Amino acid sequence: MADPTARTLRLLDLLQSAERRGVAERAERLGVDERTIRRDVQRLTAAGVRVESDRGRYGGYRLATGSRVLPIVFTAEETVAVFLGLAQARATGCRIPACC
Repeated sequence: MADPTARTLRLLDLLQSAERRGVAERAERLGVDERTIRRDVQRLTAAGVRVESDRGRYGGYRLATGSRVLPIVFTAEETVAVFLGLAQARATGCRIPACC
């Protein structure tokens, strides 16, 4: 994955979806080396995302307890679910300004 922003957002998604994974496993999943994962974690930290690290040979990164981040990038399934929910709300005469 060449685009650093897209890769960093994908890493954020991986950090949220898995409790404990090593740096090597995350690097393999994203198709990059471990150094790139470390740089991307630095980008997340600079953006205010609380990331904790585990030291040692099998160490890795995870989101700090209680610091789940709202979804920024939706999967295809999530996009369809949001669209269908909004369409249903409109069809039933929903009066919530944010969705109608």
